[in-house]
Amino acid sequence: MNRVPRVRRPLVLVLISALMFGLSACSLSPPVSPSPPLAAAVTPETLASRLTFAPEEGESRTLIAFIRITPDALRAVLVTPYGQRLTTLVRDAQGARFEAGDAPGEPPLPIPPAWLASRLEWSLWPRAALARAFAGSAWQVAEHDDQRDIRYHGRLAASITPRPDPAHPQTLTLDDHQGGYRLTITPLDQEGDA
Repeated sequence: MNRVPRVRRPLVLVLISALMFGLSACSLSPPVSPSPPLAAAVTPETLASRLTFAPEEGESRTLIAFIRITPDALRAVLVTPYGQRLTTLVRDAQGARFEAGDAPGEPPLPIPPAWLASRLEWSLWPRAALARAFAGSAWQVAEHDDQRDIRYHGRLAASITPRPDPAHPQTLTLDDHQGGYRLTITPLDQEGDA
């Protein structure tokens, strides 16, 4: 008969508890909204923007993004202010992922690729495309005054001001209540940058 000695029982219970906590912690990361079709935002132009990530706690970080949307993929090359490619965000039929860059010594982004992909979608896609993608899910999109709201189970997940207009890019501020970040997207041509 295999009996666990009394001395080992507390250790076994601690290990089981740690494993269960670890598995449940995976579900604590913010949920990801359904993705709208890439074709709904296809543009022949590469969008050049300055992205400023400001966590609720900690220092903000600014990167330059060159965003290309085709019927097959969203690709956002993220470059440091010094011109080194930190990473490339790819969102395609296989999901969202970061591809390695060539900026040694630069800290990696502390956000998951699906988070960044969804926030770009919320900011760059037309409201109607988001509404169709969210239909039948726990997600909703609404616009009022000069703001776009993204809700999850009726609770405000993020607000974007001013209301995005994909035909007329402008500086947008996305307050992510779910992820604890503020993301500012500034088109480079608005700053007189090349």
